[in-house]
Parts: sequence; C-alpha cells; structure tokens
Amino acid sequence: MDLQQEWQNMNAEIASQHQEQNSWPIQLDTESHNLMQSLIFKLKWKLRWIRIIDIPILIAALLTKGDLQITLILMFLTYEIAGFLGRRDFNQIKTGVDYNSSTKQVLEKNFEIINKILKGEKIWGYLFLPLSGPSGLIVYKLTIDNNFGNLINSSNFVLLLCLLTLVGLLFIFIAQKINNGLFTKQIKDLQEKIDQLAD
Repeated sequence: MDLQQEWQNMNAEIASQHQEQNSWPIQLDTESHNLMQSLIFKLKWKLRWIRIIDIPILIAALLTKGDLQITLILMFLTYEIAGFLGRRDFNQIKTGVDYNSSTKQVLEKNFEIINKILKGEKIWGYLFLPLSGPSGLIVYKLTIDNNFGNLINSSNFVLLLCLLTLVGLLFIFIAQKINNGLFTKQIKDLQEKIDQLAD
C-alpha cells in the first residue's frame, strides 16, 4: 500500500469537502439576494401604480369645482396616504451590505417588512375595493348633478351603490389571486432560505 498516495487522496477529499462547505453559504446568499431583488422589483411597481392612479385623479380635481372637486381630492388623499405608508415601510428594506448584522438577520428583517407591506395592502384592499365602484358612480353622477343633494335624490342611486359594492367585493377575490401568483412562491422560498441559515 502506498501511504503517501493514500495521504494525498485523503487531503484532496478533505479539501474538496471544505470547499463545498465554504461555497454553500455563498450560493445560498446569492439565491437569497436574487429572491430579494425580485420581491423588491414587484413591490416597487405596486407602489408606482398608486401614483399612476392618483395623479389623474388630482388633475381632474384641479379642473373641476364644487362637490365633485371635494370628492376627487378626498380620493387622491386616500391613495396618497396608502402610498406614503407603503413607501415608508419599503424604504426600510436593506439591499446593501450590513456589517452590523448577519445575512440571516437582514433577511429576517426584510421578510418582516415585505409581509407588513403586503398585509397593509390587503387591509387597504378590503376597505377600499368595495368602495371603488360606488366612488366612481358618485364621481360620474356629480359631473351631471353637480351636488350631493341632487345625487342622493336621484332614482335607483342606492340600488346602483349596492350593486357596485358587490362588484368591488369580487375585485377583492381577483386581487388576492393576483397577489398570490406574484408573491406566495417567492415569500415561501425566502422563508426556506432563512430557515436554512438558521441550521
């Protein structure tokens, strides 16, 4: 038996195992980084859509007057408050190197913030999606009737409000399906990466 050859083979095997162990956290960190970048990109577009929706509302408010203008300004402010809360949380997500925290701590914090943003959006959707149809109807009627007094006394107004509220409830279901398609798998994958780092 060639002891020197055996010794060299054993050293090569140990070095190979050591290299694999060292490369595993790098690979894991790269996968986590890619997941975070994808989630951040999607969240950024969600927040942009709030601005895309509310700017035309503000422009319309500036071009009108009376009860219609007040209604449009209130709608604009509602969207802006939702956008502000989302952006405030979004800006807390860490994307760079943090030498004061481990990779696991950074990922856990980001995971918590992302879930908070999505939860806030879900609550906002439950509150305001059922009101979107009635709000649109009110805006449309105010362009014709000019004030709330005439609007409330118009025929079938309450019935239309109820029907549009039901349509808004349907939109909650659709929005939830879209959100699940966009975020559920990646959120689950990120949780798995955090669990792996904990091992």
